[in-house]
Amino acid sequence: MRFFALTASFGSAVLLAGLTVSIEPVSAAADVSFKGKSITLIIGSRPGGSTDASARLLAPFFAKYLPGRPSLIVSNRPGAKGLKAQNYFAQQVKPNGLTFLVASGSQVDPVNYRVRQSKYDPTTYTLIGGLDIGGTFLIVRKDQLAALTDKSKPPVAMGSVTGMPRSGMTMTAWGIEYLGWNAKWISGYRGTSSLRLALERGEIGMTSFANQALRPELLDKSKYAITYQSGTDGATKPATMDAIAKVPLFARAVAPKIKSDVGKKAFEYWRAMSSVIKWAALPPNTPAGIAKAYRAAFAKTIADPEFKKRSKKMNEQVTIILAATLVKKLKALAALPPEALQYTRQMLNRQGLKIVPRKKRKKKKKKN
Repeated sequence: MRFFALTASFGSAVLLAGLTVSIEPVSAAADVSFKGKSITLIIGSRPGGSTDASARLLAPFFAKYLPGRPSLIVSNRPGAKGLKAQNYFAQQVKPNGLTFLVASGSQVDPVNYRVRQSKYDPTTYTLIGGLDIGGTFLIVRKDQLAALTDKSKPPVAMGSVTGMPRSGMTMTAWGIEYLGWNAKWISGYRGTSSLRLALERGEIGMTSFANQALRPELLDKSKYAITYQSGTDGATKPATMDAIAKVPLFARAVAPKIKSDVGKKAFEYWRAMSSVIKWAALPPNTPAGIAKAYRAAFAKTIADPEFKKRSKKMNEQVTIILAATLVKKLKALAALPPEALQYTRQMLNRQGLKIVPRKKRKKKKKKN
């Protein structure tokens, strides 16, 4: 099995068509050194998740390969699904190379940053590089599997996180809409651990996890069935993990059934977000010399045998994403028509999962 591959493209051809984005050549700036300094790595989530794991995987190698071999501190800043950390990073962090960020794909999703509370735009960041750690899979309790396609039975409870479902979870929305699935949404779970526990207890009948969250107990065919996978590279390639490599690709089942243009654009958006990515960036307006130093450190990191060994322990399927590819992906997503995003929201609303922007709080009148 080939483990590492340099990604030449990311996301669907439809989203990237016509783009000629590239990173400007780095000028011959004065040598950059962080000797005797401390670098802070910001993570916008709690310890223990896939973003935290990816960041901590990269951290010691950046400390090793950045010029001057600085010390490195990891700072978790959870809150509002990463929004708190992103706003802080974009508004308060100085572009001096002493702070960088590792975040998840959800923070480059227009659904999450085109909101009133957002004070950041990821397309303005100085991107370093990233990791594609595979796709997602949809898992159903065996005792609920028949009900998923039989509307004479009570609907299967689909477990989801608070707010907008993750991309893998959105497979259920498309399944209800175009495959006639008999399912209902149960949202409010905090994350992977709570969803796994709810599935085991039977509180929910189905949910979706990232491939790296696949545990041996979820492979018990007497209890669970893995029905579909999102795949990677715009939902066109199956996972390389033996356990789910032969699970059907979801896009192949749904895409032919979508007839409207806006529906097709909305599904292309889903395809672009189908992989689980983790990316590293410096603040906007970072000087070219600093950007060059960080990208060089990333290049040395992904070539390091020890990094490959550790990343394989974290996840069997890891693909390197270069900065130029990340730029293209972010700009493609930013150009997504608003009506395509609205289509997905309306579909979820019809299914009883109300995804609406937060209402502005009314100021209380002061009593005289």
